[in-house]
Amino acid sequence: MDKQRLASYLTEKLGEPVRIASLSQAFPGLSRETWLVRINRGSGSAARDDGVVVRADPPGGSFVPVPLFYEWQVYVHVARTPVPVAKPLWFDAAPEITGGRPLFVRQLVEGTSLLPGLSDDTNEAAERRARIAIEHAEKLAVLHRIDWKSYGFDSFMDVPASAQDAPRSELMRWWHVWEEVRTAPFPIVTEALHWFEDNLPKRAAHVSLCKGQNGIGEEIWRDDKIVAFSDWELANIGDPCQDFALSQGMLKLWDRNKVIAHYEQAAGFRLPEENIAFYLVWNAFKSMLALNHGLRFFISGEYRRLARATLGYGKVKVYEHLLGTILDMDLAQAADFIVQGQPNPYHNKKVAGG
Repeated sequence: MDKQRLASYLTEKLGEPVRIASLSQAFPGLSRETWLVRINRGSGSAARDDGVVVRADPPGGSFVPVPLFYEWQVYVHVARTPVPVAKPLWFDAAPEITGGRPLFVRQLVEGTSLLPGLSDDTNEAAERRARIAIEHAEKLAVLHRIDWKSYGFDSFMDVPASAQDAPRSELMRWWHVWEEVRTAPFPIVTEALHWFEDNLPKRAAHVSLCKGQNGIGEEIWRDDKIVAFSDWELANIGDPCQDFALSQGMLKLWDRNKVIAHYEQAAGFRLPEENIAFYLVWNAFKSMLALNHGLRFFISGEYRRLARATLGYGKVKVYEHLLGTILDMDLAQAADFIVQGQPNPYHNKKVAGG
């Protein structure tokens, strides 16, 4: 991203002179490019410091087969709710500054997506892990309790017919996407999809607005509080158990049962253990789908970033092996197998409070 061209672009869009103080790209930015831009806007005594975030499709498109405009719509609608989120400013379908790739701009919220020190071997860090786990659970409860229909999310999101239909709706939606975007037949994955069909939860815990990818690394934190949910490309209306299964290991941050109990009290409904187990395994398939979809643009020559090939070939084979392994397991065994293979990103048994 060229600073001078970006300054000109922002000047035009904001309707006043813009000077860029700093420009940095969020790491690693494999799915989409996210640029953090600190600016000075206005003239003379009216000049003031501000910040925006520019989120754009990379050449060839995102890993996740979801249009950027979809994520933009989520931001616009969430901004009308009590859920903390950055203010959306504008969407640009084909700006010159990105060579015609779509982008949207949102307000920069002060904070950090990472929380250093969580793995420290101290009582203070153990207390902090508990505090952060509770904060995350409470904010998810706010999200999952909002009346998504009154805020208009059903105007652009698929809506399951009922709580009983929600798990199957999730399965079939992504099954169809997989058949459209896969780069090879993957017969083992086809078998795994039938395994998922045989092990579907009987009903969703609730029919909620779900964020998708969430947790530390995905949200903006300040003083150990979530001040803005970010990265909404996997948002959907469905079973809130998804959000605990795809939460960057948040259930390993503190006592799992206490976190879920606190959430259930705040949300007003129970999270069936079998539902969480299902989505823990289901995430292996969705991760593989996204990585294989990203490989398509490497193969076509549209985006020759080496990470696309490394993840699209190598990591996809790992997920394929995992899915093949669970075929002879029941749901509880499969979920335990997946969880045991995931390192705890925050602490181990030697850490205080672990």
